[in-house]
Amino acid sequence: MTVAQSIKAVIFDLDGVLVDSEPAHQAASRRLVAPAVMTDEEYGAFVGSSIEAFMAWVQERFLPGLTIEEIVACYDALVLAELRDHPPPAFDGAPELLAALRGQGLPLAVASQSLPAWVEVTLSGACLTAYFDAVVTASEVAQPKPAPDLFLLAAQRLGVEPRACLVVEDSPPGVAAGVAAGMVVVQSRQGSMAPPPQAGAHRVIGTLRAFHLE
Repeated sequence: MTVAQSIKAVIFDLDGVLVDSEPAHQAASRRLVAPAVMTDEEYGAFVGSSIEAFMAWVQERFLPGLTIEEIVACYDALVLAELRDHPPPAFDGAPELLAALRGQGLPLAVASQSLPAWVEVTLSGACLTAYFDAVVTASEVAQPKPAPDLFLLAAQRLGVEPRACLVVEDSPPGVAAGVAAGMVVVQSRQGSMAPPPQAGAHRVIGTLRAFHLE
């Protein structure tokens, strides 16, 4: 049996995989800590990490006078404003790939570390909502990536065994989570802040147009 024949569902990360939303998140992060300056390197170190880990670092580094809850509330509002005012379009090749996979009868899901409202606004702004049978966010699981919880819940909602799922990810925590879930993992490096190729990925591609299930 080939890999293509063994795959019964495909699960996508969102930010950096289907849309280049990292610039919006980075702009919100810079507004959050202004007039202090968050460097590209500092922000890049948290790409793919949980919001809890990022906010804890922001508090320690920039905003020790605020609670985590206050920082998260402010950041949430800033991110939503960026996504609504400057909705990131779908990556080149994303709609075509999603349509092709659905045409093969494969159920599709999104499994994202982002907050539910961010995911909803991002998918809607990129006109991708209708392609997915399930959407899972970190608020629904006990542990964020690199734990496998998000992907395991997505597989459960799709009604497919984890070993029959293929994950498309971009970040080191995401790739590690897919591997931990026992899934086939493709790392896409199409985003503007794409991490280097990850050793755990079964295949690394430069763009979604290079994705071939076979």
